[in-house]
Amino acid sequence: MSAYEGNNKRIARNTLLLYIRMGASMLVSLYTARIVLGTLGEIDYGILNVVTGCVAIFTFLNGALSGSTSRFLTYELGRRNNEQLKRTFSATLFIHIALAIAIVILSETIGLWLLTNKLIIPIERMHAAHWAYQIGIVSMVVSIIQVPYGAAIIAHEKMDIYAYMSIFDVVAKLLLAFAIQIIGGDKMIIWALMTMVVGIIYTTIYITYCNRQFAETCHIKFDKDKNLYKQLFSYSWWDLIGQISGMLQGQGINILLNMFFGPIMNTARAISYQVQGTLTQFANNFMLASRPQIIKLYAADKTDEMMRLVYLSSCMAFYLSFVLTLPLCLELKYVLDLWLGEYPAETIPFTMLILINSLIVNIKSSRVAAIHATGHIKLTNIVVGIILCSIFPIAYILLQVGFSAISVFVALIAVTFIAEVVAVFVLRKYVKFSVATYWIQVYGRCLLVAACSYLPVYAVHTAMEEGFVRLIAVCAASVVVVGTFVYTIGINQQTRSSLNNFIKQLFCRLGLCR
Repeated sequence: MSAYEGNNKRIARNTLLLYIRMGASMLVSLYTARIVLGTLGEIDYGILNVVTGCVAIFTFLNGALSGSTSRFLTYELGRRNNEQLKRTFSATLFIHIALAIAIVILSETIGLWLLTNKLIIPIERMHAAHWAYQIGIVSMVVSIIQVPYGAAIIAHEKMDIYAYMSIFDVVAKLLLAFAIQIIGGDKMIIWALMTMVVGIIYTTIYITYCNRQFAETCHIKFDKDKNLYKQLFSYSWWDLIGQISGMLQGQGINILLNMFFGPIMNTARAISYQVQGTLTQFANNFMLASRPQIIKLYAADKTDEMMRLVYLSSCMAFYLSFVLTLPLCLELKYVLDLWLGEYPAETIPFTMLILINSLIVNIKSSRVAAIHATGHIKLTNIVVGIILCSIFPIAYILLQVGFSAISVFVALIAVTFIAEVVAVFVLRKYVKFSVATYWIQVYGRCLLVAACSYLPVYAVHTAMEEGFVRLIAVCAASVVVVGTFVYTIGINQQTRSSLNNFIKQLFCRLGLCR
């Protein structure tokens, strides 16, 4: 068995474990959102979303460091350097502790000023908003401390515990959603407090598991090696621009929507991103399983194999998202009516545009992993990060001159695509591959599959009356049609042969072949 085939099997196994988690968590989290929205109401749901967003503004610092933590731990595992692995983990943990302290200071100054003076919150709910904000700060600190341990689990590719913990998280929040319906008091404060407790339990389990299973990695000892800290900070510094762009696209736009339209628009955006987050788990799970292999292949100086994996995983991330995005966009109104009952009118256009943008984001995930594997993130984050950051001033100008909130997400799609075009040429500077081949193998195949799949699925949609039966029929048609075109034109011959062998072996194990 070649290393390439072995890597693919490992990715397939880890992806399967993550999908087991996703199948359970997806349904539970969607039902939880319905209960919470119904209990809190559209106003409080929007307030809670934008208030926690004020805390999340400063976690772009954590995002930059978490990227470097994951990259360096995985890289040292690829080199099989246990001593350096141990030193790297300790250094990243102490850095995250210091970072948590810094973010608390920023949250209690700048963030608190923003909450008090800039956000549109009904005066009678300002007291509850302040409580939710302070609780959110504690939750944020706990999540930051957990990052190095989560990175250690992913680096060791122990996706089973990752899957179990994710199921624990969504089930616990479902129980909390039922609990706030019967507990007296301010529902928004109670929900924030109970989710904070779940976060503390979640992080405690992570830490306990890592200390027992990865003792050679999670050995905590203060390291005075200035070069190691300099290396980690240098990598994180340039990743910081990319994280700022992500923050501006997310919480930055969320705050603008609140300032121009109030908390109802935050509710519409929150619901849209709930839908988008659920769907992109399909692609994210595949990327979570393939990212360590991309980094390890580069560490082993196997760049050709790495780029083949980048092509494949980019396409698969798109296909796995598109197979659900297509029927959902066609049946979105019915799905939202069935799921939530009542919701802001802007939820439908917001969701469609956000899903289209997420398809582009899913394609680029493997390319991002490749550039992180090289360690040369300076140019990427400066050039691409500045392009992505431009969405915030663009959105502000559009809203200031009177455009609707929908225009913001149209602009987001345009900015994301331009940034991706530029990013491919930046990667070419550090890894030898053909840009033309990249566009053909990735975007060419993805667009071809999408174009060929749309009309047959749309025909099923238009041929039936709205209802649950049509929803099932459209979803089934999407799986069959997209799956057929992926198999025939969406993958290369080598991948198709590997898939045929896998299916044949599966049938033989089930006793269905001779």
